[in-house]
Amino acid sequence: MKVIIVGCGAVGQVFGLHLQKAGVELGCYDRPAVTEKLKGALAQGGMPLYQVSRSHRREPFTHRLANYQVLTDVAECQQFEPDVIWCTLPSTAYHSEWFRAFLQKVPSDRVVCFAPEGGRPEFIPDNSGQDRMVFAGITFMAWQADLEGSSGRPEGVYFWRPPLGIPLTGTKTACRAVAQLLKQAGFRSSVGKQGSPAQAAVTAVMTAFVAGLELSGWSLRGFRKSSWLGRAARASREGVLSQLSRAGIFTKAILGILCSPAGFSFLTLLLPIPFPFNLEKYLKLHYTKTREQTLTLLEVFAKDGEKRGVAVENIQLLLQGLRDSAL
Repeated sequence: MKVIIVGCGAVGQVFGLHLQKAGVELGCYDRPAVTEKLKGALAQGGMPLYQVSRSHRREPFTHRLANYQVLTDVAECQQFEPDVIWCTLPSTAYHSEWFRAFLQKVPSDRVVCFAPEGGRPEFIPDNSGQDRMVFAGITFMAWQADLEGSSGRPEGVYFWRPPLGIPLTGTKTACRAVAQLLKQAGFRSSVGKQGSPAQAAVTAVMTAFVAGLELSGWSLRGFRKSSWLGRAARASREGVLSQLSRAGIFTKAILGILCSPAGFSFLTLLLPIPFPFNLEKYLKLHYTKTREQTLTLLEVFAKDGEKRGVAVENIQLLLQGLRDSAL
């Protein structure tokens, strides 16, 4: 089986490592700066990746991503003739015309999109068959730095894999095929209903949380004391409602508890517990790098909410706050 990974940053490299172990023929496609780095790594025996353990006292286990083909343009991707296109891109790319054009130009049996907002009709090219597209979530964390700073650990991609299954949505046929590939690569998966808003709803909560955290100086303690806590909590509720075709009294009651200042305050206390690394440093590193994605997602949830008649005042407040802070 041939797989092209489109977007070979930290997440793409971790998937590449595991797909390689599943025996696929791997192609890597990204911007010139990334592909040059990938080419250079091949000459050194491959890209080193460091898997973080649950125990802080253990050094990360070193893996090496090797035996991949670097693809530098669309023509080379066409010549590679992939069975599967594996997309680990920021949301800004999925909403671009470039993405649809790429999928139209490069045929494949499957396209797996790790889009935080889940499957959206505007992502799917007109000529794609019903069974081609699968939308999935990322259930591990990967970053391009040593979060411990002065620990003396080497620079490179670090990752942590909690025992969570990767959620898949799409047709049953397409999801079964992708689930089998993930199983061979060492990942568990779960299949949801096609068009399910669950992934987008979870992303809405996380996006609002991260936006409020950034506006509070990337400090969980500061976030608890900040006025942004309440705004982010209410924005998360607006974001979830923007993704639901209907919300009954029970759903709204649950959201009123979870997406409340008290719920978010509790989340700031609970969230760091399971992670075997400094979560605040990770969140700042990752979401500063993907800031444009945060803005894009908030804009998407605001537009969806307005279409459904959901008040999105707090989402707009977060958007304005992030824009002002960038000036």
